[in-house]
Amino acid sequence: MYGISRLEEDMGKTWVLDTETKGTGANMVPLEKAQEEAPPRRRRASPPAKAAPGRRARTAEKPVQKTATPLPPGHVRKKTTGEIGKVRSVDPKAGTAEVFWLRRGDASTVPLSAISRR
Repeated sequence: MYGISRLEEDMGKTWVLDTETKGTGANMVPLEKAQEEAPPRRRRASPPAKAAPGRRARTAEKPVQKTATPLPPGHVRKKTTGEIGKVRSVDPKAGTAEVFWLRRGDASTVPLSAISRR
């Protein structure tokens, strides 16, 4: 009977895997016992980053200049992906354009707000 009552008493506990043992072994222990035994962990301060030998430290990088070349006449760029296409027709009443996409090789109808001449 001793084993059964002990088992019933332990079933309501929360168990954790104790990995603070040496080697590769680990044990299941009650959470309360693991918290009592666990020493407070301190984080090690990471050493300051050192520059690689033989390299100069970057002081101030030049800002990257984005240049946009003008598109050929009749070409547009899709705002979301930057894909370039040639306008086949424009429907101003519907606010759409039929564009032949050069990379894909097929045409689609897109809203005028989704394309630009830049």
